[in-house]
Amino acid sequence: MKPYKPNLIFFLILILLLGLTTNCSFTPEKKLKTKDFTMMYKAKTAAGHEVANLKLRPVQLSEDQVRQQMRSIIYEEMNLFGKKKPVFSHEETNRFARLIAKGLNHSTSNKVVYFEIENREGTTAGIVFANHRRMNWKFTKIQGGAFSTRSFKSWGGTRWRLVPGSSQRFYFVNKALGSVAQENWVTIPLPKNSERQAQAYQEQEPKHSSRKQRRVQTKRSKKQASVKTRTKLADTELEKKLQFLKGLYDKNLVDEEEYNRKRKELLDTL
Repeated sequence: MKPYKPNLIFFLILILLLGLTTNCSFTPEKKLKTKDFTMMYKAKTAAGHEVANLKLRPVQLSEDQVRQQMRSIIYEEMNLFGKKKPVFSHEETNRFARLIAKGLNHSTSNKVVYFEIENREGTTAGIVFANHRRMNWKFTKIQGGAFSTRSFKSWGGTRWRLVPGSSQRFYFVNKALGSVAQENWVTIPLPKNSERQAQAYQEQEPKHSSRKQRRVQTKRSKKQASVKTRTKLADTELEKKLQFLKGLYDKNLVDEEEYNRKRKELLDTL
């Protein structure tokens, strides 16, 4: 049995390390999942390098504001009989606007909200997040059709693109030959009140910090003033004692040796 012990120990260590690696690499994301709707937070680095390089921001939107944006997003199929259609149906907008608004309002500056909606036509999936003063809606699938930049799809496939509205625009990415519109990604201006609310949310913590700093500075100033006052009083008292000692010496009430000794003792108290 002895020759097998080193191999057994090595095998057990290998299993332990594999288990730890598996737990670290495949920890499931927290998500909300129903029969036809899935929503979760994803790190912006997992959403592609274009999103990873953006500076995201917290946002505060009402259910109605999210509903209005969802209703305004239009797409068209790139074929001979393609028509412009809303990305989200009326029912989907009414059902899921509240959940998406809640997800956005609790998101952080390094997360995006990922969503999937299932219906009879197929899956609509994408991410939504705020950047600067605009909301970003980026889709990977609409009604079961995956987004493709190829000009031709095989038989049975679908090619589509978003159709920006009056206040919407495509997100542009800089390429070697110039800026290229991302036809699966539109940005929409944020409502003004959401900007004020988001700014208040962002400034809330610094305000608390500044108040704390002011309290610390006030305490420090009071302490310094108290020390200065005590020092000034001590200097005045010492000066009086030295003058009194000098008067005794001038009147020959103490000799020079005693005068110098007492004077040194007083000065040593500084």
